[in-house]
Amino acid sequence: MFEPTIKKIVLFIFIKYLAFYIFMMFKNGNYALIKLNELRTLQDVFYYMWIFLFLPTLVSILFTAPIYYAFKTNQPALFVLIIGLFFVAEYYIYTNLASQIDLNNGLYNAFLGLLFLIILFFNPISRIMKIKL
Repeated sequence: MFEPTIKKIVLFIFIKYLAFYIFMMFKNGNYALIKLNELRTLQDVFYYMWIFLFLPTLVSILFTAPIYYAFKTNQPALFVLIIGLFFVAEYYIYTNLASQIDLNNGLYNAFLGLLFLIILFFNPISRIMKIKL
């Protein structure tokens, strides 16, 4: 669906986090993500944006370049190594910054990330892995 560009990799990260936040919303029964009508002041808006945009922005800043490089390689082992290291590093960042009590949330985040990576970048991944369809 996507060809790997910097913009599309950042978009992938934000889509993944949106899906993750929606999943967590139902898992925890906390519907703050969709309660935009409760934002009254500029401080409320800033807090809302901080809570929901901090992690995707941080992950985008730290990992867009390595993911982009992974897609530019023609070596399947190097691609898998870089993507695997991305998911491991993101797991540790997420669990240390946002979910120290329930480490499974980091696994859910990684699973959704892998799922969206495959869905959004299936053609480039299959070319790198030399999978003939």
